[in-house]
Formats: sequence, C-alpha cells, structure tokens
Amino acid sequence: MAAKYRRLFGAALLLAGCAGAPPPSTVAPLPPVTRSPREVALERAVGEFSGVPYLSGGTTPAGVDCSGLIQALYQRTGVHLPRTVADQYQAGAPVGVNDLRFGDVVFFNRYCQTRGRGPYLAGILSPGFEDEVCHNGIYLGGGRFMHASPRGVFISRLDAEVWRVSYRGARRYLPGGN
Repeated sequence: MAAKYRRLFGAALLLAGCAGAPPPSTVAPLPPVTRSPREVALERAVGEFSGVPYLSGGTTPAGVDCSGLIQALYQRTGVHLPRTVADQYQAGAPVGVNDLRFGDVVFFNRYCQTRGRGPYLAGILSPGFEDEVCHNGIYLGGGRFMHASPRGVFISRLDAEVWRVSYRGARRYLPGGN
C-alpha cells in the first residue's frame, strides 16, 4: 500500500512540474507602455482631479461636475471639448466597449432628469431614456473609469450593475493607439 502512495505522490510531483511557469529564458518581456505627450498630460490631469469635490457647473480642481471634469481633463491636453455631456457625446469618434483604452470617455443615461420629477435612475425607468446621455467619465483601463457625481470625483467599475445597465457608448478624442 505504501508503494502505491509513493507512485501517486511521484506522479503528482511530475504533473505539478508540468503546470509551472516556463523557464524565465523563454518568457518574452512585455513591451513598455508608451504614451503620447497628450496621453501623458491626460494621465497627469487625472491625478490632479482625483478626489475633487462635486460642484454643479464646475470645471476646476476646486470642484467639477461630470462634463466639467471631462472638459477640464482634455483642456490640459490641448483638446477643446464642448461643455455638456450631450455635446461631448456628439463630438467624439465612437468606440466599441471591447476597444476601450485609456482616455476614452464613457457615457451613461444615469442621472438624467425627468420632466419635473428629479433624476432618472437607469434600470428602474427606461421608456424614453434609452438613447439619452447625461453622465460621463474617463476610462482608465482595466474596466475602471473616473467620474464626478454628488459624491465627488472617484473611480467606479464599468461592470458594476448600475453602470452596465445605464451604459450608452464611448467616444475617443485622442488620435493614435497605445
């Protein structure tokens, strides 16, 4: 019986060795991430606005709303965007959700205003708001985006249900690729 266990243990060790990582000499290094000067400026601006308080109509590190955040971030790269979410949505080049990269702007119908009834919460009431956009944020990569809401400027995940159900598209304003 002990010999049987020794054979099983030996086989397990052999298989474990097969499942390991390849020797370091055969692993290709990852290419360095190169950013254009505009992407570097955008990355710096994202850091500058992280944690900024919410201010309706605001466009500075003293306070921003969602479209003011996007406008201010891009202004620091030399790209001038319109002020409102709807106009920003019209200005950019459409990008598929599977092609998102750092700097793309993601749009939602969360926080849209209903006539005289306050904010529309996507996923609760949908008739008439399917194509409307009224909130946006900047895509950071890895499924994360930074945006401004009454809680201030913070990072959320695109796959969170609230953002997944209210997602309406993305736009690209920077040329080139990573």
